Amino acid sequence: MVLDGMPGRVEKNYPLKQLTTWKIGGPAEFAYWPQTFQDLKEARQRAMAAKVPLWLVGRGSNLLLPDEGLPGITLVTTQLRSIDWGDYTVRVEAGYPLARLAQEVGERGWGGLEFARGIPGTVGGAVIMNAGAHGGEIASLIERVSAITVNGTIRTFERAEIEFGYRFCSLRGEVWITEAVLKFTRGDRTEILQMMRENLRNRSMNQPLEIPNAGSVFRNPPGNSAGRLIEAAGWKGRSIGGAQVSNKHANFIVNTGGAKATDVLALIAEIQRDVQEKYGFDLQTEIEYLGKK
Repeated sequence: MVLDGMPGRVEKNYPLKQLTTWKIGGPAEFAYWPQTFQDLKEARQRAMAAKVPLWLVGRGSNLLLPDEGLPGITLVTTQLRSIDWGDYTVRVEAGYPLARLAQEVGERGWGGLEFARGIPGTVGGAVIMNAGAHGGEIASLIERVSAITVNGTIRTFERAEIEFGYRFCSLRGEVWITEAVLKFTRGDRTEILQMMRENLRNRSMNQPLEIPNAGSVFRNPPGNSAGRLIEAAGWKGRSIGGAQVSNKHANFIVNTGGAKATDVLALIAEIQRDVQEKYGFDLQTEIEYLGKK
């Protein structure tokens, strides 16, 4: 088998729903948790040589996985957590939890990552989608990132080489992020931690954190709010199968129990069609779907 002898955890027919915050997805033919980025690189090389499909998953907080599962190897980056603190900088591997990093940065009295305290993804995922909230985004902190390129080599990209936009990174779909170097500013520890607490409180009040979800489903159209448009179109609380538009925030689709990926995709398509017809806005998804639609 392709992963024979590789260090780290390997599971056969592993339930993908255990790898996403939406709790949706069939079995992964094989799931593998590399312990180092060299393990990740080696697994990729072996799979490519054997022509085995490969899928990359972090904490699955912005991800929809298919009901039929995924063939080949699903690589889970959550064990890639090496971290090295510098002078208002940190070098951190892709699998490090972003919310944990934000808290640790704040405890040091360093400013810049307050917005991320409640974001449940990994550093790698945050970079590749330019995660943001509360007016901040990770692009503003990046000095450089390292990644595995399509030809299997490790390359470092300086910040100036990467284009970022609203939930956009030019490296997306081109590389696998292995680590990032972030730079922060001197701040007031008490004020930073207080801002983080306020951000967490606002999330708890306005988002359905108690029910499985994947965060905001749609990007906000320029000058408008996806949640406002969806609510105005009458979709709050409506459902298909086990997938429901949250009563708390219309840009969230929650898994009320037993939701399938097909339920979510159908609900997304109906919302897009209705909002387009009623208001002329073409809602684009923020979540990523792995598999065939």
